[in-house]
Amino acid sequence: MNDRKIIFVGGIHAVGKGTVCEKLSKKFNFEHLSASQVLKWNEISDSKNKKVQNFGTTQDRLLTNLNIIIEPDKKYLLDGHFTLLNSNGEPEKINESTFIGIQPQSIILLTSEPKIIFERLKQRDNTKYKLSVLEKMQEMEVEHAKYISKKLDIPLFKVNDGDTSSIFEYLEKL
Repeated sequence: MNDRKIIFVGGIHAVGKGTVCEKLSKKFNFEHLSASQVLKWNEISDSKNKKVQNFGTTQDRLLTNLNIIIEPDKKYLLDGHFTLLNSNGEPEKINESTFIGIQPQSIILLTSEPKIIFERLKQRDNTKYKLSVLEKMQEMEVEHAKYISKKLDIPLFKVNDGDTSSIFEYLEKL
């Protein structure tokens, strides 16, 4: 039985997870956690480096730290990813065991036009990614979110371009 009150907000880098989570946190009194903050990404990599050297170690660290942080009487939004860039800069799916460990009640998946994401990443991180990599990453993100939703038997709500009004309606019914 899942007694955790975690909604996983997924999407690729620069899709708007932080912005959406900030709005949802205010309206619904959620505590917002980002996977990067939970696993203390700044201690293991440069904050602008989106490549993961060792998926297993990184995801184990995420789960360990999350288990320390989570309190049973609080509601959380955990923003993170279903895919990340591996050390070769190629999108790779995060193992399902990570999501089993997180135990989310629901998934909200954010998507946007890859060209928009490309521009946001260029402005935010001063880094250029190949558009084809971002397109592939988002396709894999959607595919893996659907798989995880079915695997964990939890709802998946997909939102394009951070449409918070539809997310508000969804959360009010959840």
